[in-house]
Amino acid sequence: MADNENLTPMMIQYQGIKEKYKNDVVFFRLGDFYEMFNQDAVEVSRLLNLTLTHRASQPMCGIPYHAAKIYIARLLRFGKKIVICEQVGEIPKAGKGIAERKVVEIITPGTAVESEYLDGYKANYLASLSITKGRAGFAYIDVTTSSFSATSWSAAKMTENFAKELNRASPRELLLPISLKTNKDIRTVLDSYGNISVSYYPDWDFSSELSFKKLTNQFKTANLKAFSLEKDSPEVVPAGFLLDYLEKTTNSDIPHVSSISVYSDSDFLMLDDSSRRNLEITENMRDGSSQFSLLECVDFTKTAIGGRLLRNWLLFPLTNIKQIERRQERITSFYKDRNLLAKVKNDLSSILDVERLAGRIAMDKAHAKDLQALRTSLESWCKIKGYIEAFDFSFISSENSEKICCLISNSILDEPATSLTEGGIIKKGWSKELDHWRSIHDNFNQVLSEYEAEEKQKTGISNLRIKYTNAFGYFIEISKGKLSYVPPHFIMRRALVNCDRYTTEKLQQLEMDLNESSTKVLELERDLFIEVRSSLHQYIPYLLQIAEEIADTDVSASFAHAAIEHNWVCPDIDDSCIFEITDGRHPVVENHIPTGEFVPNNSFLSAGSDDIPSFALITGPNMAGKSTYLRQNALISLLAQTGSYVPASKAKIGIVDKIFCRVGASDNLAKGESTFLVEMTETANILHAATERSLVIMDEVGRGTSTEDGLAIARAVSEYLVDIIKCRTFFATHYHELSRMENPHLVMLCMDVREDNGSVVFLRKVKEGVTANSYGIHVARLAGIPQNVIDRAKVILARIQSLAQDNPILMEDIPLSEQNNTLKNNDENNYKTPGLFSDEEIIISEILSLDVDNVTPLNALQIISRWQKTLNNQ
Repeated sequence: MADNENLTPMMIQYQGIKEKYKNDVVFFRLGDFYEMFNQDAVEVSRLLNLTLTHRASQPMCGIPYHAAKIYIARLLRFGKKIVICEQVGEIPKAGKGIAERKVVEIITPGTAVESEYLDGYKANYLASLSITKGRAGFAYIDVTTSSFSATSWSAAKMTENFAKELNRASPRELLLPISLKTNKDIRTVLDSYGNISVSYYPDWDFSSELSFKKLTNQFKTANLKAFSLEKDSPEVVPAGFLLDYLEKTTNSDIPHVSSISVYSDSDFLMLDDSSRRNLEITENMRDGSSQFSLLECVDFTKTAIGGRLLRNWLLFPLTNIKQIERRQERITSFYKDRNLLAKVKNDLSSILDVERLAGRIAMDKAHAKDLQALRTSLESWCKIKGYIEAFDFSFISSENSEKICCLISNSILDEPATSLTEGGIIKKGWSKELDHWRSIHDNFNQVLSEYEAEEKQKTGISNLRIKYTNAFGYFIEISKGKLSYVPPHFIMRRALVNCDRYTTEKLQQLEMDLNESSTKVLELERDLFIEVRSSLHQYIPYLLQIAEEIADTDVSASFAHAAIEHNWVCPDIDDSCIFEITDGRHPVVENHIPTGEFVPNNSFLSAGSDDIPSFALITGPNMAGKSTYLRQNALISLLAQTGSYVPASKAKIGIVDKIFCRVGASDNLAKGESTFLVEMTETANILHAATERSLVIMDEVGRGTSTEDGLAIARAVSEYLVDIIKCRTFFATHYHELSRMENPHLVMLCMDVREDNGSVVFLRKVKEGVTANSYGIHVARLAGIPQNVIDRAKVILARIQSLAQDNPILMEDIPLSEQNNTLKNNDENNYKTPGLFSDEEIIISEILSLDVDNVTPLNALQIISRWQKTLNNQ
């Protein structure tokens, strides 16, 4: 910007504000518009497709103030922070100088509270991360609902845990110490996360002492032991910083935030970030929407609160059997009584977002329509409680609901205005003073008529009239013939030819009251509404409890609806390590194909049992249903531990502590990671983190490298899972050579295929045994590969199969206890894992398939040289 002497006073005022909020978009109020200048104007005009103009050579664009929320919502979706600068003083009467302006509100993606800025079915989290004494603390809060959570982990495992928590909470805004700006692990996670507003603040703002004080002041406690926190707990710093940031940004208190939930992985069924994506629990991998996700299959919620809680249940499955059974009982209550379910769902549809309404009331941001929405919602909830009072749902008393409804019903108009400057909020009869001023404003002609009649009677002047002119205002007009009857309290205003004009103290007072009435009505309505809204503060904890009850009922009814709609059953959950599914189905796939076409399959594994295998090795061709079978088992387990019914005819599941799902990977070239490296990283995480209670789903391990390397890795991973970890594992592979493994805890499964006159039919049925063919060429033909390529592939396959031995070469089966010693005794430079085919066989096959007519002399020499090196290295 130019030097101050070249700027107008208004631009100097703007520059002073912008200097403080350099990285934010400043909405600068000018009359009926919010204006943006300089770089703000250029950027906002591009993002919102606004016309860019200029003022005193400075770029400028504006939006109407009455439509600001629409534009602010769009900017928040782009991750922008908006500073609202309003005119708070009058323009100088002399016409010189400028009106005073100041920042009245800062709106950021994570602190927005207006419904226009929010997705009702998703939490709006603001998150923070810090590192204290080698441990990372992570906290996130939704100020609209008071949901406040925190966790921590070893800083040495930053990438894995930060990605997991970031994707689980899905915050819209993240606050970090500036010292973490160059942290490679954090940068790696943020680069892959997507759209999030990230801000950095000085490290001294992340003070353990200040954060502890902020939390204790907020919760009104002497310490934080009630929340499982000590003064030096790593969760304290980010949590305290969030509260401080919220108070400064929203410019209001947040009394509804009265506790914090501190959790660890052991409190819930843990899924790492990769498994959550692969299972497509709340969003699909194609476009990130909820379509074709597990959430879509079970989401029959009727309220925004229920929608948010359902998402939370899916992301945080339980490990506590009693809690799971309590959820099952509620779902079963609705499942068994379908008439009750229909009535409850119908009335839930009329309940608005009580949780966020309570939050706006607590922050003094609720308008009159919000209060009416709260009243109608509470009335509907009381009606629902009457339906389900026979069940032991342990609901709190409705006494306070009745008090709240009575207060709002008596004080607020049924169709009130939303603005405090427009009036039309308070009901008649709530305030005698307001009714008085309204009567003057609305019925002034009647008041004048009554006063005129009164004066006629007192004076006996029958032609006395009260009139009005712009110049004199209201006056009493008396003809010349009646002047002798004029009483002493009449005050002369003007004598005319045919009459005289008078006033009285009462008429002057009436006129003054009329002039003041509009302002008085607005002031009184505003003050009375604020008084009513403030009186609701005492009920905020109660309203949040009510919101929790509504959400729980809505989710329970939603799961019951899903169970009825999809023909699911209630699983038996126990503390064993069993995994027994009869006629299991994939909930998402079944939901998107015609009814009855999905082929159900059984599963039967158990960890720690001598009689039941813990490891299922699954072979079968592409497109035969292996991946679907793997995923459905993971999703059934996850659904069971949310308390839901599951897609099966019978299910018995021992509590699972972690689900790992490695079923395909993509490269990350920006980070220098190939597909195979990503696959191996995910596999390493499974082998390090899985326990005997875990459920592991693995598909095509080792396929991203050479056949020999891949087969060796797949074999070693299988052995480690079955012999060392001993967890319940579904392991799909195209390496049929692995079927030679023998272990009492291993079962061979395959996908059934029928060949009929050269055609192949995938029956999508799992059976015991091993598939001998992958039918890859058949799948290639289905995909549309040119026929000449298919024919050539058949010739090559026939040749390769004719050269291969009946029993492909594998490493000798070496017990794991002897494996390390064996490898040490071999010279690493000379050690080489035997392949499936000898080098001579491969070279002969290459010669037979070589297109001699299209090989240049130089290419021929290079090929021969490569063959020589291969044979000489033997």
